[in-house]
Amino acid sequence: MDRWLQKDPVVRVVALFLALLMWLFVVNEQNPQETRSLLVTPELRNLPPGLVLLDEVKPVPVRLRGRRNELYATGAAELGAYVDLGEASEGENAYPVRLTNIPPDLQLVQISPTEAVVNLESIAQQQIPVELMLRGTATIGYTVGTPVISPVHVLLEGPRSRVRLANRAVIRVDVEGAKDNVRVSVPVQILDNKGSPVTEGLRIKPEVIEVTVPVSRLPAKMVPVQPQIVGEPAEGYKVSQVLVDPERIAISGRAEMLAEIQSVSTLPLDVSGSTETKSADLRVALPQDVRAEVERVRVTAVLEPRTVQRSLDNVELKVRNLGENLAVELDPKRVQVTISGLYPVVNPITPADLVAYVNLKDLAAGEYEISVTLNLPDDVRAVAIEPSMVKVSINNPEPEGEEDKPASSDNKP
Repeated sequence: MDRWLQKDPVVRVVALFLALLMWLFVVNEQNPQETRSLLVTPELRNLPPGLVLLDEVKPVPVRLRGRRNELYATGAAELGAYVDLGEASEGENAYPVRLTNIPPDLQLVQISPTEAVVNLESIAQQQIPVELMLRGTATIGYTVGTPVISPVHVLLEGPRSRVRLANRAVIRVDVEGAKDNVRVSVPVQILDNKGSPVTEGLRIKPEVIEVTVPVSRLPAKMVPVQPQIVGEPAEGYKVSQVLVDPERIAISGRAEMLAEIQSVSTLPLDVSGSTETKSADLRVALPQDVRAEVERVRVTAVLEPRTVQRSLDNVELKVRNLGENLAVELDPKRVQVTISGLYPVVNPITPADLVAYVNLKDLAAGEYEISVTLNLPDDVRAVAIEPSMVKVSINNPEPEGEEDKPASSDNKP
């Protein structure tokens, strides 16, 4: 036995056998047999003319068995999954899933489900006019002319049910602040009858529309601004002045319209019940298709008190500088006084606030007609005293005793 093992060929064979066993051991430990599932989306082949796929085909699970390394080195696309639609018809139907390329080191375990559901629909076409929607306005003093679009129709192609949903072909162009012609290429948007986009499965020919929007300068002129004041201020107050800033503005529009406009008005400024100056930024009211360089102007209504007259009855007459040991009788004892001044000053005055008197300085007993004098508050002016002259009777008092004086005496100088 020992002699046999000492022969070179035998040693080599034994070594090779042991190496093979070791390799098998390592392979089974490091790269064992496993199963793996892949989600495979089958390719659609031989789609009949005049039909189109309505919905995406769902992926199909494919189970493979093999060594771990080979399993995870294989991707779904390498399996070549497909569905043959050569005999397909319109509608939703199931078709077998086939694989064209299974790696030699791997084994197909299962395709479940074995069929893929494919929804096909006939192709339809529809021509729709293009609608242009302009957004914004040109710069003040400029106008937007009639846009030109090319082409004026688009052709829709796709599944019959999707084409039927299409109701409008819309393009949008922004001309905000434009001073010159606007030339743009705009993508088309397809909308249904509710205004919602319809895009899935549709081909639009062409997808882009060429748009030219003419923009030109308008005639312009300067006109005065007429502020509008409404309402009545509080009692005793008036609007003494109305200011507007700016007083003149530039307006633009068609020449025939501008020729008829001599001024523009503001929206009303309401001063109802106000006692103080009131200001506001008011919008300028313009005819349709006429624009102004400014949208608002500053309007100020200056309020001030009115100058009013008031007549106060029963103002008591007083006597000043009556001589000693003399008595006096006045006829009448009270007068009516008419005063003038600003409303906040004059309005609260009562008869008790006025001092009306006759000055009897250096007068002896006798009968007199003397003018009535008034002392008034500041900023108040006397308009009339009725009567302005009163009869004054000065008497010596009775010797038996001093009687009460019928009029009050005030010996102020």
